[in-house]
Amino acid sequence: MKAIAPRNQQLSLFSPAAPAQGDTSVPAAVQQALDLGAAMAVSVSGGKDSDAMLRHLTALHQSQGWTGQLFAITADLGRIEWPGTLEHIQSICAKLGVTLVTVRRQKGSMIDRWDERRQVLISQQEAEEGAIARCKEDSNSDLLAIAPLQEGNKPFWSSSTARYCTKEMKTAEVDRYLRRFNAVVCAVGIRAEESSSRAKKPHFQVRNDITTTALKASKGLNAEQHEEWATTAIARWIESNFKGRLALTWNAVLDWPIEKVWESLGTSVEALEQRRTLYQSGSLTAALRGWPAHWAYVSGNSRLSCSMCVLASAYDIQNGAKHNARTWIELALMEKQSGWSFQQGKWLSTLDIEVSKQIQASERLAKVLCELGLVKQWNLLFTIALLRTTPLAVSMLWQNQALEAIAAIVNSKRVCGFKKHL
Repeated sequence: MKAIAPRNQQLSLFSPAAPAQGDTSVPAAVQQALDLGAAMAVSVSGGKDSDAMLRHLTALHQSQGWTGQLFAITADLGRIEWPGTLEHIQSICAKLGVTLVTVRRQKGSMIDRWDERRQVLISQQEAEEGAIARCKEDSNSDLLAIAPLQEGNKPFWSSSTARYCTKEMKTAEVDRYLRRFNAVVCAVGIRAEESSSRAKKPHFQVRNDITTTALKASKGLNAEQHEEWATTAIARWIESNFKGRLALTWNAVLDWPIEKVWESLGTSVEALEQRRTLYQSGSLTAALRGWPAHWAYVSGNSRLSCSMCVLASAYDIQNGAKHNARTWIELALMEKQSGWSFQQGKWLSTLDIEVSKQIQASERLAKVLCELGLVKQWNLLFTIALLRTTPLAVSMLWQNQALEAIAAIVNSKRVCGFKKHL
């Protein structure tokens, strides 16, 4: 087994090295916008790709001498996030000397948004059933079916075809902040290797939702056409004497292979596997100390998104549930109560997780994470304030005995009468 780089070597990597001379990673249109003074917003999530992108673009911004403001921006989704995600992002930005802007949905977290959509769909269903009942009374027919086993006429969870989680919780909140700039390039850390749909994305395009109407791209363009239009839009913006707002989305690491991502963070796929072996053996401190990315990768996750994401692989769902038992229980209860599975045909409530064992493991892990400064210990005054504003059903999930009792209900085949008490 190769030796793992010590902590001081890992930290030295946060002094961003200038890109190699003749760097061609910046498309001409993006270069033009930034040369004109556009601000650069680097969208970060705590994942490896956006970490690598932030380091790369910070160095590039310095070497190119761009005069527009450079800052990182992240959308905090609340308790669905992996522990330590915001702390990780804050730490990287502090080491790189980059300002971090954190945005949040004003009406609540991702889980709150799912519950909000659930209630809307229930109301719609009840209204439809009422109309059918009145029709039955008028016609004296048997049109009214047996009460459905599922709440609402469709799932309230987001999905690959209903990604309002990304649109509302992330993009819309980021755009709300970006509207303060007359010209802005928002860098996003997606990579073509991750999926066939991402491989079809343009390297850059007009960010339609916040760009002035005259410069918006038409619908239905392919990747090449988006890039061509963005180039045209910049020219028109200049010709109009910079009238209105110009916003671009730049997929700055779209062509990067995974090896380059880890290399830019000062590590490798092989080093990650070594750390995962240590982690699984129980050597948590040795596995996590000096690791430059989020600790969830060492725990086994292939990607860092929400702790349980509707688009995650089966393994990442299982791993996320094990390491975030309280969130798993809350979502599994929503499944039980509503009759809709978290992923189509796949239920969180069927995961084989020993809650008592996971509680003990989580407490040990939390201690290590705190000791390494990867998560922050809760302030007592903050805890008291949080308790005053948190529903009882949610605060119950912080208590180990309550967690075990609720887990027993989730894992049982019966949930009769439970929803009306929670």
